[in-house]
Amino acid sequence: MHLIDDDAELDRVLEALRGAPAYFIDTEFESTRKKTTLSVLQISRGEEIFLLDALKLQRLRELGDVLVRDDAVWVLHAGLQDVELLLECFRKPKPPRLFDTQVAWALLGPEATVSLAYLQFRLLGIRSMKTHQADDWMRRPLPPSQLEYAASDIKYLPEMYAKLGELLTSAGHAEAVAEACHELLWPKPDLPGPLSLASFRNAWQLEARNQAVLRFLISWYNELPSFERDRAPQVKALLSIASRAPQSTRDLARIKGVPPGLGRGHAETLVRGIQAALRSYQESEFEEINPLPYATFEELELEGWLQFFRARVSSLAQIAPEIAFPMRLMRALKTAIAEQGHKEALLPLLDGWRLKALAGHAEAFLASIR
Repeated sequence: MHLIDDDAELDRVLEALRGAPAYFIDTEFESTRKKTTLSVLQISRGEEIFLLDALKLQRLRELGDVLVRDDAVWVLHAGLQDVELLLECFRKPKPPRLFDTQVAWALLGPEATVSLAYLQFRLLGIRSMKTHQADDWMRRPLPPSQLEYAASDIKYLPEMYAKLGELLTSAGHAEAVAEACHELLWPKPDLPGPLSLASFRNAWQLEARNQAVLRFLISWYNELPSFERDRAPQVKALLSIASRAPQSTRDLARIKGVPPGLGRGHAETLVRGIQAALRSYQESEFEEINPLPYATFEELELEGWLQFFRARVSSLAQIAPEIAFPMRLMRALKTAIAEQGHKEALLPLLDGWRLKALAGHAEAFLASIR
């Protein structure tokens, strides 16, 4: 174990790590409401362990050029925050190949969330104590016992990586693990789809003139570049704007949910568009909307069936349900079945690594209940 807290020592570390096929990584950090601060980066290539003091090193960004390579893999445990924090530190847009020992374990059985100590025991029979888990990682100097604890978090990762690789190969999931880890540790953001009147549950309450305003707001929102939509009023606020039909930018700014960062240009565009919609709307264009029920027994039955489907197919595949069918996918399955009217509509959504690992079991389950 080597503590690196001087930039003069960093060159030796960079050279020692350069070109390795796998890096075993963990981080210690401090989180507040405002930000997350990296304190210590633990890393090895399977041999000596380096503890990099992120509070003292000024050239830590250079490490990214060594670690972030297409032909390298990062091995971590429960590494979602680690990956995000390190990419921010290295100023890199995406990670290399990822191998999360927790995700790998979930591809082998029902347990989706396990501690490093538990997995270490299950795989290697080694017991360990988490004596410094709640320590202050911002203090300096860090005592030797705390440094030893930090090093222990990656000490056995090489052996665990090798053991899990063998088990995944035996289970037929060796190819799935990289895709599953990338999906969970570096997920794609949910991009907002285009809005329509159906996006607004309470649009049925609007009068004709206010519905005309809402139609304008929908068109305006859908034409915004995706990077500007985060600063735009969201669905609930757009409905409030339509119902109030503000006469000025000052009136617009008073409506709850209109972001302060909307910008004068957008505010003026909205007010002009609202006034134009009020002048030009036609009663004949009014679409009478009936309110949707908040719940139906058909929906309740479908949700219950999907939970049974999730549990059964996960059991057949011997993969933890949280990995096999995350909630984002469950919502998509429900929508597909509701729109197409048959349960086989969910099968095309089992793509990527799920096509090999789950689709056959899903088809067999559906065939068994026909």
